[in-house]
Amino acid sequence: MADITALKRMALNWLSRRDYSEAEIAARLSRQGANVSDIAQVIHWCKSENYLDQQRYVEMIVRSKANRGYGLNFIVQFCRQQQIQAQQVRDCADALQLDWFDLAKTHYMKKYGDSAISDYKERLKRMAYMQRRGFSQEQIQFAMSTTE
Repeated sequence: MADITALKRMALNWLSRRDYSEAEIAARLSRQGANVSDIAQVIHWCKSENYLDQQRYVEMIVRSKANRGYGLNFIVQFCRQQQIQAQQVRDCADALQLDWFDLAKTHYMKKYGDSAISDYKERLKRMAYMQRRGFSQEQIQFAMSTTE
């Protein structure tokens, strides 16, 4: 079991490489053998020094996942696993002014190009793929209307 200084050093080392959610830092510290009160103290210290910022983390995740072709529903679900409220993710996405319809169309075109949908089974397959990527029904219809 590490002392509080060593735990702070570990957290700072992780945070120097990339942003983490509070839940991720807590889990990593827990794996290092830290107890609950030490974890809370380290997280409080990281937040007070602005090393750990939940809003900055959410913005990074939303931008990153959107750029990789994921829709808002997928991003909300991913963030829920990091113990981040869905409303916080939606507010962040609104602030970033992302055009989800354009993102859906771009990703659809990247995956399928101009290839026509041959039958109903193919249409369902493509719709299911886009749903797994986290796009809404309206966004999927918009993206698919470009090749029909």
